[in-house]
Amino acid sequence: MKVSLEVTGGFAGPAGKQRVEMDTDTAQLSPSETARLTDLLERLPAETWSKRFVAPHPKSWDFLHVLSLEDGHGPRSVTFHLGQGPQELTALAEWLLARHASAR
Repeated sequence: MKVSLEVTGGFAGPAGKQRVEMDTDTAQLSPSETARLTDLLERLPAETWSKRFVAPHPKSWDFLHVLSLEDGHGPRSVTFHLGQGPQELTALAEWLLARHASAR
């Protein structure tokens, strides 16, 4: 299973756009991290995929997130701002971001 999260946006607008990309392959995770990631993904409502959950009037600090999943059911993705859409989506993104930050 492969999970990728792309985060774009920034305070300076398009000229100062920040982009963070992170790929997570469960083959490279510890068993506990794989279990946690699997749990977070299973908690996402099935109708979350292929949708957009964006703020109606996004501010410069509303980074756009694109979560993609390849898991044997075909590739799927969802586009969102944190705090929009199902809370499970924000929880998953925050876990991936924290893991990425600690790995640096």
